[in-house]
Amino acid sequence: MKGKKYVVMGAGQVGYQLARSLSQAGESVILIELNPDTCARVEEQLDVRVVPGNGVEVHVLQAAEVEDCDLFMAVSSREEANLAAALLAKRLGAQRCAVRVESASHEVSHRQLYQRVFEIDLLLSTQLLTTTRVVNQIRGHNTMAVEYFAGGKVQLRKISLDQTSPLTQKPLREVDLPKASLVMAFYRGKELIIPSGDDLAQPGDQALILGETEVIDRFERRVTRRSERLGTVVIAGGGSVTELVALSLDRASADIKIIERDRERARQLAAAFPRCEVILGDTTDLALLRSERIGGAKHFVALTGHDETNLMASLLAQELGVPQVIALVHRTETSHLWRKLGLVQVFSPRALANERINEYIESGYSANLVSLHRGAAQVLERELYPASPAAGVTLAEINPPRGLRIGAVVRQGKVFVPQGKDRLQVGDQVILFVKEEELGTVQLLFPGQERR
Repeated sequence: MKGKKYVVMGAGQVGYQLARSLSQAGESVILIELNPDTCARVEEQLDVRVVPGNGVEVHVLQAAEVEDCDLFMAVSSREEANLAAALLAKRLGAQRCAVRVESASHEVSHRQLYQRVFEIDLLLSTQLLTTTRVVNQIRGHNTMAVEYFAGGKVQLRKISLDQTSPLTQKPLREVDLPKASLVMAFYRGKELIIPSGDDLAQPGDQALILGETEVIDRFERRVTRRSERLGTVVIAGGGSVTELVALSLDRASADIKIIERDRERARQLAAAFPRCEVILGDTTDLALLRSERIGGAKHFVALTGHDETNLMASLLAQELGVPQVIALVHRTETSHLWRKLGLVQVFSPRALANERINEYIESGYSANLVSLHRGAAQVLERELYPASPAAGVTLAEINPPRGLRIGAVVRQGKVFVPQGKDRLQVGDQVILFVKEEELGTVQLLFPGQERR
């Protein structure tokens, strides 16, 4: 039986760890790296074939045999090169491409465009992965995964349920849910359940919930025991990840303090987040932390660009008595040292990217973060064209089978969950939850390109 072949572009921390884990699993791995010294180190340490050169050059990709690889992973620190190399690899014959980018806007607002233009199967942003993990830790452990659709207007979340959830206490039709929100499915062990109004979840189930981004926090609080108030969250550092974390927590009604040492950047943050308190100063200044009563916060998150600053700030926050301390560490290899110091909640953007790509491989190449059971169900996004049989038809007239749910419709920038009397229109974007056996029905009713 022919083994799988993987090609990795970039031997930084993400690429190196991917190459190592895949080669240790017995897979055939070819690694492309521009730096000659790094090439020599990888050849000494890993059982992989190394192709020196620039991954955006065709002859280098051909030397790496991308034409018959199962997955090409462009994970270098140069996101423009990653995008270009992925398109070239696809045109040369690579079956699938995964691309690492930095900015969250690539994935949230423009994912479909990037995937279509550069023929990407999996697009992952280290900023978004980091933000999601940090925010989930602050909110609690109910949220297990998040997926964005319709340019960020719609979110899909996988959450865990216990005996306190209304979804486990009464039938779904009796649960008061916000508008523009829906329970799509329950996962119970290996069983995938598309619920009707009479169904109840069981404690321990995972629920797939969909909603407009503006309401999904309220939706999750209503069906889990997440606290309505998150208390005070202190964020050290004012970079791009801080902006994303602050935006998400501001929607969740947290009291946010941001400590930033650069005066101009502090001014920008204060203008962008008028409800947040922006403190000008050094996050490692103990006197400042005491004067601002940081010890009274419930959460402290160190998100500066320097590991040493994050380490010092986190230790000071612990010393002042903050119950939950979260730190960003950029050098993955030192994270175990942090844990020895008691900083259990340590996250590395590069480690999260590595984890996400491994999940993609292990799931049988399912690009949806919330998919389980190797593609037993998928979440797809389609646009209605004039030739679409569903265009101009009400939901009741479509009468979709139980394995196909039309979760949300985005029309002229507005999101709604369609009811039986609602008529779909040309130009609508529809978010579909579909079991594997109904993929043919989707293609019949909503023909078009897969836009995951």
